[in-house]
Amino acid sequence: MSPYTRDEAWAIARSLSPRDTIRVAARAASGEVLNDYHRLVPLDGPAPSTTWAMLLAGDDQLFRYLCFDFDTSQGNAARDALRMAYWLDELNIPHLTCISGPSGGRHVWVRLSAPADAAAVRDLADYAHSILPTLDTKPLQNAAAGCVRPPYAPHRESGFSDPQGDLGLISSHEAPADTVKQLTALLIDLGAELPATETELPKGAITDAAGNPKIMGVKRRLSMAMEDTLRGPAGPDASHTLSRVLIAAANARWSYDDIVEAVATGAAGLEHARTRRVGDKRVKRTPASTAKVLRNIWNYAVRFVATHPLNATGDDPEYRERIADVTTVVQQALAAADAVPGLWAARNPRVGGTRSQRAVLDALCLYMLQSSRHIVEADVRRLSADTGYGRTTVSDALRALCGTWITRVAEAEGVHAARYALAERFSPGEEGTSRTQARMRAEHKPTLPLQQNLIHEIGTRLELLRHDVFTAPHSLGRTSGLIFQHLPEDGTLSTAELMKETGIDADLLRRRLRRLHASGLIERIRGGWRRYSPGTRDLIAKRLGVDGYLEERRKRYELERAVWAWWQAEVVWMERRFKKRKGAKAIFVGNDRPDFVAYPRGPSKRGDHRRARELVLDGILDRELVLAA
Repeated sequence: MSPYTRDEAWAIARSLSPRDTIRVAARAASGEVLNDYHRLVPLDGPAPSTTWAMLLAGDDQLFRYLCFDFDTSQGNAARDALRMAYWLDELNIPHLTCISGPSGGRHVWVRLSAPADAAAVRDLADYAHSILPTLDTKPLQNAAAGCVRPPYAPHRESGFSDPQGDLGLISSHEAPADTVKQLTALLIDLGAELPATETELPKGAITDAAGNPKIMGVKRRLSMAMEDTLRGPAGPDASHTLSRVLIAAANARWSYDDIVEAVATGAAGLEHARTRRVGDKRVKRTPASTAKVLRNIWNYAVRFVATHPLNATGDDPEYRERIADVTTVVQQALAAADAVPGLWAARNPRVGGTRSQRAVLDALCLYMLQSSRHIVEADVRRLSADTGYGRTTVSDALRALCGTWITRVAEAEGVHAARYALAERFSPGEEGTSRTQARMRAEHKPTLPLQQNLIHEIGTRLELLRHDVFTAPHSLGRTSGLIFQHLPEDGTLSTAELMKETGIDADLLRRRLRRLHASGLIERIRGGWRRYSPGTRDLIAKRLGVDGYLEERRKRYELERAVWAWWQAEVVWMERRFKKRKGAKAIFVGNDRPDFVAYPRGPSKRGDHRRARELVLDGILDRELVLAA
């Protein structure tokens, strides 16, 4: 039973709240108190008859409180709350833990001495959720409406939010101004990662039978120096050493299973995968934590190796400066694109921007960040897979972007696609090398929050739009996808705000909103519109009969890539001097081609491309060659 009356608990909320209003739970006609806090009431009025939740940010949308809300329906909330409280103690950050109600959930409160930026708090929530699975990130990801029941507030079923310490820890004590920055840095050091969105693997990278990425080719031994690093002590920076070893292993064509085996056999250089640093000591990780750390860094290492050709020493001394330059240039380009939303929504043929052009620009920026290079190789089929637009539309978009937004550095040649850079107006200077996609420095630690945040932001934006329900014939269409992309899952946008964000005219916007609402992808609540979970798109696509459209196109493009790579290998063989000749060549007769068998020929001895497609579908080519084409 609470030591305070309802009116006294209301007075506590009034003294803590950063705003003059608070959210109050609704009551059903049956009298049941609902888990619905849409109604705002002033705090200077009487205590409501239901319960209430305090907003974490002020009217300026800057956070005055952090509240980590751990939900028992997602696992062991008490354990996760204890872990968060321990880390806050390590940083000397005052905090208060409350048992939220009868289900045993936990709220860990921190009062900030200086307002915190909403974007930084949102990233903090994502980092925390990656290692604390019971954390509900919604209150920390919505500066406008994110709220949590304050200490002593009644629970809608029974009981109250019960503080497990002195209320003065948040009423009289404030956390340092750099709390969000400190806590984010600690979580990254503990292995936290922003959720990644999937994009097409770079050329040269494939997936193995288990679905893990690897570099195409035959496994070879590590160099003597890197073998010593693998077997020797991890040193004071075990994470740094693990990154070096995994990048070298990816370059030597190892697989993820090879790395897992090396960890299991006790390779000392992989210590960061087995233990984590806590103060001056290292504590053993759980199997799940080990797998998470290994998979994250391995995925990064494979993409890194696929896009960065090493020099003779295996070093890249300009990497740190280059990644800062690339990130700055991409930020400038994205800011310039965001400043003209109406350009990308234009339908007038006299206006040079379209939604497809913006999606292609975003994808090129993503490739630059992933490869840490100003110049990237990008073929229309890869861009199609990552944007959801067809190859013809992508090709048109690339031509339209050239000059104002991007520069074509080199034309496509053979199996190599055209190379692109951002326009000179965004560039800080000349690229240090003429290579297209460089291979990452083995000594560099792959934890760069700004770069990672941009990759996450762009990847999420592309993924929300890249779906059958918006791209297939007879689907909801691209305009609906653009609206869905801009709507928050937590929080709302009004119709006027959507017009400003998307550049879509009012009449068309209202029609598309009505269609999205009728389809069940978005909802209208007090304050505006918000989207449902992205997973809802799959259900709507099936209902519309358009599911599987992008997958079918991906398979078709994969077939075309494989046939093209096979033909290019045949051309190289035909131009080779002193090649072996054994009379009439049959497809399955041995020859001196190291990878591809002889290309099928028709009666005129010309390449039979139709037969080649049939043979690829029948599996004549090695799976790795098909995936890497």
